[in-house]
Amino acid sequence: MIRSKIMSAGTRAGLALAIGLGAQSAMADIQDLQGSVLYREKIALPPEALVEVTLEDVSKMDVKSTVLASQTLKPAGQVPVDFRLSYDDGMVEERSRYSVRAVIRVGEEVLWRSTQSFPALTGDAPENVMVVVERAVQISEGYLTMSSWLVVEMNGETVQGGEVPHMRFGPDGQVSGGSGCNRFSGSYTEADGKLEFGPLATTRMACPGEMDKQEKEFFQAMSKVAGVGERGGATVLLDADGAVLMQLLAE
Repeated sequence: MIRSKIMSAGTRAGLALAIGLGAQSAMADIQDLQGSVLYREKIALPPEALVEVTLEDVSKMDVKSTVLASQTLKPAGQVPVDFRLSYDDGMVEERSRYSVRAVIRVGEEVLWRSTQSFPALTGDAPENVMVVVERAVQISEGYLTMSSWLVVEMNGETVQGGEVPHMRFGPDGQVSGGSGCNRFSGSYTEADGKLEFGPLATTRMACPGEMDKQEKEFFQAMSKVAGVGERGGATVLLDADGAVLMQLLAE
Protein backbone atom coordinates (compact mmCIF):
# COMPACT_ATOMS: atom_id res chain seq x y z
CA MET A 1 0.00 0.00 0.00
CA ILE A 2 2.82 2.42 0.91
CA ARG A 3 4.84 1.71 -2.25
CA SER A 4 1.82 2.39 -4.45
CA LYS A 5 1.64 5.95 -3.12
CA ILE A 6 5.33 6.79 -3.71
CA MET A 7 6.31 8.22 -7.10
CA SER A 8 9.78 7.26 -8.26
CA ALA A 9 12.35 9.94 -9.00
CA GLY A 10 12.36 8.93 -12.67
CA THR A 11 8.58 9.23 -12.91
CA ARG A 12 8.67 12.65 -11.24
CA ALA A 13 11.36 13.85 -13.62
CA GLY A 14 9.44 12.59 -16.65
CA LEU A 15 6.25 14.25 -15.48
CA ALA A 16 8.05 17.55 -14.84
CA LEU A 17 9.58 17.42 -18.33
CA ALA A 18 6.20 16.73 -19.90
CA ILE A 19 4.61 19.61 -18.02
CA GLY A 20 7.46 21.92 -19.00
CA LEU A 21 7.20 21.01 -22.69
CA GLY A 22 3.44 21.43 -22.60
CA ALA A 23 3.71 24.84 -21.01
CA GLN A 24 6.37 25.89 -23.51
CA SER A 25 4.24 24.80 -26.50
CA ALA A 26 1.23 26.63 -25.09
CA MET A 27 3.12 29.91 -24.77
CA ALA A 28 2.25 32.28 -27.60
CA ASP A 29 5.02 33.93 -29.63
CA ILE A 30 3.84 37.51 -29.15
CA GLN A 31 5.07 40.10 -31.64
CA ASP A 32 4.41 43.83 -31.94
CA LEU A 33 3.27 45.73 -35.02
CA GLN A 34 3.86 49.46 -34.82
CA GLY A 35 2.46 52.31 -36.83
CA SER A 36 0.54 55.57 -36.75
CA VAL A 37 -2.90 56.94 -37.60
CA LEU A 38 -3.32 60.34 -39.24
CA TYR A 39 -5.61 62.38 -41.48
CA ARG A 40 -4.98 65.13 -44.04
CA GLU A 41 -7.39 67.80 -42.80
CA LYS A 42 -6.03 70.61 -40.64
CA ILE A 43 -8.61 69.96 -37.93
CA ALA A 44 -7.83 69.43 -34.26
CA LEU A 45 -8.80 66.18 -32.60
CA PRO A 46 -11.57 66.72 -30.04
CA PRO A 47 -10.21 66.15 -26.50
CA GLU A 48 -12.67 63.28 -25.94
CA ALA A 49 -11.77 61.43 -29.17
CA LEU A 50 -10.76 57.76 -29.14
CA VAL A 51 -8.67 56.01 -31.80
CA GLU A 52 -9.49 52.35 -32.48
CA VAL A 53 -6.92 50.32 -34.44
CA THR A 54 -7.43 46.74 -35.63
CA LEU A 55 -5.15 44.15 -37.29
CA GLU A 56 -7.12 41.70 -39.43
CA ASP A 57 -6.69 38.68 -41.67
CA VAL A 58 -8.30 39.75 -44.97
CA SER A 59 -7.27 36.75 -47.07
CA LYS A 60 -10.80 35.52 -47.78
CA MET A 61 -12.99 37.91 -49.75
CA ASP A 62 -16.40 36.46 -48.85
CA VAL A 63 -15.71 35.73 -45.16
CA LYS A 64 -15.75 38.17 -42.26
CA SER A 65 -12.20 39.24 -41.41
CA THR A 66 -10.44 37.51 -38.50
CA VAL A 67 -9.16 39.97 -35.89
CA LEU A 68 -5.59 39.28 -34.73
CA ALA A 69 -5.24 42.32 -32.47
CA SER A 70 -6.96 45.56 -31.57
CA GLN A 71 -6.19 48.63 -29.48
CA THR A 72 -8.18 51.66 -28.30
CA LEU A 73 -6.12 54.78 -27.64
CA LYS A 74 -6.87 58.05 -25.88
CA PRO A 75 -4.55 60.46 -27.73
CA ALA A 76 -2.45 62.75 -25.59
CA GLY A 77 -2.15 65.22 -28.48
CA GLN A 78 -2.92 65.54 -32.16
CA VAL A 79 -2.33 63.26 -35.15
CA PRO A 80 -0.32 61.30 -35.99
CA VAL A 81 -1.30 58.93 -33.18
CA ASP A 82 1.17 56.09 -32.66
CA PHE A 83 -0.05 52.55 -31.98
CA ARG A 84 1.47 49.20 -31.02
CA LEU A 85 -0.55 46.05 -31.73
CA SER A 86 0.53 42.82 -29.99
CA TYR A 87 -0.38 39.67 -31.93
CA ASP A 88 0.31 35.93 -31.84
CA ASP A 89 2.85 35.16 -34.55
CA GLY A 90 1.50 31.61 -34.70
CA MET A 91 -1.67 32.98 -36.32
CA VAL A 92 0.24 34.48 -39.25
CA GLU A 93 0.77 32.58 -42.52
CA GLU A 94 3.16 33.90 -45.13
CA ARG A 95 0.70 33.28 -47.98
CA SER A 96 -2.14 35.14 -46.26
CA ARG A 97 -2.96 38.86 -46.40
CA TYR A 98 -3.25 41.14 -43.38
CA SER A 99 -4.44 44.70 -43.06
CA VAL A 100 -4.72 47.45 -40.45
CA ARG A 101 -7.80 49.66 -40.20
CA ALA A 102 -8.60 52.54 -37.88
CA VAL A 103 -11.55 54.58 -36.67
CA ILE A 104 -11.57 57.88 -34.76
CA ARG A 105 -14.78 58.43 -32.83
CA VAL A 106 -16.39 60.51 -30.13
CA GLY A 107 -18.88 58.33 -28.33
CA GLU A 108 -20.87 56.53 -31.04
CA GLU A 109 -20.17 59.16 -33.69
CA VAL A 110 -17.45 58.21 -36.20
CA LEU A 111 -15.41 61.26 -37.23
CA TRP A 112 -12.71 59.60 -39.38
CA ARG A 113 -12.26 56.04 -40.63
CA SER A 114 -9.97 54.14 -42.98
CA THR A 115 -11.57 53.43 -46.35
CA GLN A 116 -8.80 51.41 -47.98
CA SER A 117 -6.51 48.52 -47.12
CA PHE A 118 -3.21 49.18 -45.35
CA PRO A 119 -1.16 45.95 -45.70
CA ALA A 120 0.79 44.51 -42.79
CA LEU A 121 3.03 41.57 -41.79
CA THR A 122 3.45 39.65 -45.08
CA GLY A 123 4.62 40.29 -48.62
CA ASP A 124 6.00 43.77 -49.21
CA ALA A 125 4.09 45.29 -46.28
CA PRO A 126 6.07 47.93 -44.35
CA GLU A 127 7.33 47.20 -40.84
CA ASN A 128 5.79 50.47 -39.64
CA VAL A 129 2.23 50.90 -40.96
CA MET A 130 0.87 54.38 -41.62
CA VAL A 131 -2.94 54.38 -41.66
CA VAL A 132 -4.54 57.40 -43.32
CA VAL A 133 -8.17 57.89 -42.29
CA GLU A 134 -10.79 59.93 -44.14
CA ARG A 135 -13.37 62.22 -42.66
CA ALA A 136 -16.77 60.54 -42.32
CA VAL A 137 -19.61 62.56 -43.78
CA GLN A 138 -23.15 61.52 -42.96
CA ILE A 139 -25.87 62.04 -45.53
CA SER A 140 -29.12 63.47 -44.22
CA GLU A 141 -32.03 61.09 -43.82
CA GLY A 142 -34.25 61.03 -46.91
CA TYR A 143 -31.44 62.12 -49.23
CA LEU A 144 -31.55 58.81 -51.13
CA THR A 145 -35.24 59.27 -52.02
CA MET A 146 -34.50 62.42 -54.02
CA SER A 147 -33.18 60.59 -57.09
CA SER A 148 -32.75 57.29 -58.88
CA TRP A 149 -29.22 55.91 -58.60
CA LEU A 150 -26.83 54.15 -60.95
CA VAL A 151 -24.17 51.87 -59.44
CA VAL A 152 -21.02 53.04 -61.24
CA GLU A 153 -18.47 51.26 -59.03
CA MET A 154 -18.48 48.03 -56.99
CA ASN A 155 -15.71 46.80 -54.69
CA GLY A 156 -13.33 49.42 -56.07
CA GLU A 157 -13.89 48.47 -59.72
CA THR A 158 -15.73 50.54 -62.33
CA VAL A 159 -18.87 48.83 -63.59
CA GLN A 160 -18.39 48.10 -67.29
CA GLY A 161 -20.98 47.67 -70.03
CA GLY A 162 -24.20 49.40 -70.93
CA GLU A 163 -26.46 47.69 -68.37
CA VAL A 164 -25.31 48.88 -64.95
CA PRO A 165 -27.15 48.11 -61.71
CA HIS A 166 -29.59 50.77 -60.55
CA MET A 167 -31.93 51.39 -57.62
CA ARG A 168 -34.60 53.74 -56.39
CA PHE A 169 -35.46 54.41 -52.74
CA GLY A 170 -39.07 55.21 -51.94
CA PRO A 171 -40.13 57.38 -49.00
CA ASP A 172 -42.26 54.43 -47.85
CA GLY A 173 -39.19 52.33 -47.02
CA GLN A 174 -39.34 50.31 -50.24
CA VAL A 175 -36.43 49.91 -52.66
CA SER A 176 -36.54 48.65 -56.24
CA GLY A 177 -34.21 48.45 -59.20
CA GLY A 178 -32.18 46.06 -61.30
CA SER A 179 -28.87 44.24 -61.34
CA GLY A 180 -28.41 44.95 -65.05
CA CYS A 181 -30.14 41.66 -65.78
CA ASN A 182 -32.86 40.88 -63.23
CA ARG A 183 -35.14 43.28 -61.39
CA PHE A 184 -35.50 43.34 -57.60
CA SER A 185 -37.68 44.90 -54.92
CA GLY A 186 -37.73 44.89 -51.15
CA SER A 187 -37.53 47.05 -48.04
CA TYR A 188 -34.85 49.21 -46.46
CA THR A 189 -34.30 51.13 -43.23
CA GLU A 190 -32.22 54.31 -42.95
CA ALA A 191 -31.33 56.37 -39.90
CA ASP A 192 -28.29 58.34 -38.68
CA GLY A 193 -26.10 57.27 -41.59
CA LYS A 194 -27.01 53.60 -41.20
CA LEU A 195 -28.68 51.76 -44.09
CA GLU A 196 -29.89 48.19 -44.20
CA PHE A 197 -31.80 46.23 -46.84
CA GLY A 198 -34.46 43.68 -45.98
CA PRO A 199 -35.02 40.46 -47.98
CA LEU A 200 -35.10 41.19 -51.72
CA ALA A 201 -37.41 39.54 -54.25
CA THR A 202 -35.92 39.14 -57.74
CA THR A 203 -36.96 37.97 -61.18
CA ARG A 204 -35.30 34.78 -62.41
CA MET A 205 -34.02 35.40 -65.92
CA ALA A 206 -30.77 33.70 -66.92
CA CYS A 207 -27.94 36.21 -67.19
CA PRO A 208 -25.32 35.64 -69.92
CA GLY A 209 -21.55 35.67 -69.33
CA GLU A 210 -20.20 38.75 -67.58
CA MET A 211 -23.70 39.90 -66.71
CA ASP A 212 -24.12 36.85 -64.47
CA LYS A 213 -20.87 37.70 -62.67
CA GLN A 214 -21.96 41.33 -62.27
CA GLU A 215 -25.31 40.31 -60.81
CA LYS A 216 -23.73 37.99 -58.23
CA GLU A 217 -21.31 40.71 -57.13
CA PHE A 218 -24.14 43.25 -56.94
CA PHE A 219 -26.45 41.19 -54.73
CA GLN A 220 -23.54 40.06 -52.58
CA ALA A 221 -22.59 43.72 -52.02
CA MET A 222 -26.22 44.60 -51.26
CA SER A 223 -26.28 41.96 -48.51
CA LYS A 224 -23.30 43.66 -46.80
CA VAL A 225 -24.58 47.25 -46.88
CA ALA A 226 -24.71 48.80 -43.41
CA GLY A 227 -24.44 52.52 -44.10
CA VAL A 228 -24.50 55.40 -46.57
CA GLY A 229 -22.02 58.25 -46.78
CA GLU A 230 -19.92 60.50 -48.94
CA ARG A 231 -16.37 59.96 -50.19
CA GLY A 232 -14.67 62.60 -52.30
CA GLY A 233 -18.01 64.16 -53.19
CA ALA A 234 -19.55 60.85 -54.29
CA THR A 235 -22.46 59.05 -52.63
CA VAL A 236 -21.37 55.60 -51.45
CA LEU A 237 -22.82 52.56 -49.71
CA LEU A 238 -20.65 51.17 -46.91
CA ASP A 239 -20.19 47.90 -45.05
CA ALA A 240 -20.20 47.58 -41.25
CA ASP A 241 -16.49 48.55 -41.11
CA GLY A 242 -16.98 51.68 -43.21
CA ALA A 243 -15.39 50.25 -46.36
CA VAL A 244 -16.95 51.36 -49.66
CA LEU A 245 -19.03 48.65 -51.34
CA MET A 246 -20.68 50.71 -54.09
CA GLN A 247 -20.43 54.20 -55.52
CA LEU A 248 -23.69 55.72 -56.72
CA LEU A 249 -24.41 58.32 -59.40
CA ALA A 250 -27.69 60.24 -59.39
CA GLU A 251 -29.67 59.91 -62.63
